[in-house]
Amino acid sequence: MTHFKLVSGIDCGVDKSVCENGYPDNCFNCLSKKFSEANILMDIYDVVEQQSEQKRREMLYKHIWRKYQDILTIRHVIILSKGGVPAFNMAVGDLPIDPSLIAGFIQANVVFSGEELTLIDKINPEKNFFEFEYKNFNLLLRVGNLCTSCLILDGRASGNLRDLLSSFTEILEVDYEDELQEFDKTGDLNILKPVKSLVEKIFEITMIYPLTISTQIPPNIYENFTPIQKAVYETCKDLLKEEDYFFILNLINTTSKLLGVISKEEILWNIYQFLRENVIIWADLEFQRKELESKEEDIQKREYVIQKIMEIKDLDDIIFECQDMNEDAAMKKIKSLFKKGEIAEKDAAYQEALNEYQKALTYAKEFNMETIIGKISFKILEIIKLNKEVELKFALEHASKSEKRKDYVSALKYLFQIKGNLSSENEDDKRDKQLQRINSRIKKLQNYFIISEYD
Repeated sequence: MTHFKLVSGIDCGVDKSVCENGYPDNCFNCLSKKFSEANILMDIYDVVEQQSEQKRREMLYKHIWRKYQDILTIRHVIILSKGGVPAFNMAVGDLPIDPSLIAGFIQANVVFSGEELTLIDKINPEKNFFEFEYKNFNLLLRVGNLCTSCLILDGRASGNLRDLLSSFTEILEVDYEDELQEFDKTGDLNILKPVKSLVEKIFEITMIYPLTISTQIPPNIYENFTPIQKAVYETCKDLLKEEDYFFILNLINTTSKLLGVISKEEILWNIYQFLRENVIIWADLEFQRKELESKEEDIQKREYVIQKIMEIKDLDDIIFECQDMNEDAAMKKIKSLFKKGEIAEKDAAYQEALNEYQKALTYAKEFNMETIIGKISFKILEIIKLNKEVELKFALEHASKSEKRKDYVSALKYLFQIKGNLSSENEDDKRDKQLQRINSRIKKLQNYFIISEYD
């Protein structure tokens, strides 16, 4: 037998702030056990913690990321009574599952006979774990004294999921002992409905629920947001402008696009802190969020909708009016509208000018006035171009002001808005140089989030 002496750095996968195995006193025994479970024969003489703050943070980010990936694989949770009857059934994803079919499949593979078990595929005899393939899914079972807990998964179960399922089963049998025994007598499915809260707590599946922002964030928490947390918070608000809720995956991807150089693992860790501090909460818990929105915002939305409806109505009215109108009368209308558009344009009321020109164009099209159509169309294109230039100037000014205030999140949002507008234009040297400058400014601001995180 050949012997080696190794000096190795090992990521145990658990941050010391959340370690349940007895950090730091039990690190030696914990690592020895991990090697033993992996069938690696090794004598560990000493365990020394690696004192790197950056490394520690990266380990923590990976820990939360793995937790989230585990949650994404869960599709269903089923609890079987001691006799193998479904006592609790909870869908986590959108997968329709008939618990009686699952129970039948399990009984065909695991024969229940008092406390004795016959296994076809026993993955951990000491902990009574089973894992089977069922259609396109995996079933992970943990057999307890009073019940059997089952997770239906998209893939193979991780060690973390097995540990969670074991803890869940043990807590379930203590906290719901009377209910489990009552179910064995009555078969009433309502008895174990409260178990849903335990499932949500142990497996943290609320991370895949629709989410929103709390309206009651304590000032001391808001004032102490890190730069990355500010970016996450602002992204939450932007997503809520589109829908009444958002999902973590969308929040991660949108924030990642904004910050660029910050890893998705680190972004998720900050989102996780928001969940723990109730900055981000389940969307269905915030019933009064809409009622707390400002009246001014509601009025603006209503006015905008009314304006759009009136614009459409105006154009429809013109088309109807043209049925009883001759070409000379239409030309008078066109000249009047064109004049109104020019006046609005001089006053920098570009949207109003655009509306007037659009009405004039409708008259011209109804009477097939090709020359007039070309003239008005060219004017409309000029207004649209001018309007874009105004928006570009506005965004540039506000990006610079935000950067001077060290509000880098807002500055980045303005710069990405500019980048989007420039990218939609035809390619030329001027546009390409502007895009290069904008990309350079974006990278510079994104680097701030790395520097500030490790200062």
